[in-house]
Amino acid sequence: MINIFILEDEILQQSRIDNAIRELIDKKALKCRIPEIFSNPKQMLEAVTEMGSHQLFFLDIEIKGEGQKGLDIAKEIRSRDPNATIVFVTTHTEFMPIKIGRASCRERVWIKCR
Repeated sequence: MINIFILEDEILQQSRIDNAIRELIDKKALKCRIPEIFSNPKQMLEAVTEMGSHQLFFLDIEIKGEGQKGLDIAKEIRSRDPNATIVFVTTHTEFMPIKIGRASCRERVWIKCR
């Protein structure tokens, strides 16, 4: 069973991401838990109780009013769980060429529709 976590500070974008994920789960009949949605990084990290490749995180790169941004949270997740899958979401195209470790995330950034 796949655990899905969404970290996004904008309510409209939370809804869009959640709806897209739920549609895909239904269409492909995937075995996933209902996505858990957070606007606060600390609360999301506290909610993560398992480790492994069945953990899927959608992280907003830019989180307003928070000291930790999506990339910081990704590093925290990776330090706890090297097998989790992390997807970055953003409306900021300037973040697309950011490199994480040795891999460029140019192919890994999902641009949110407005």
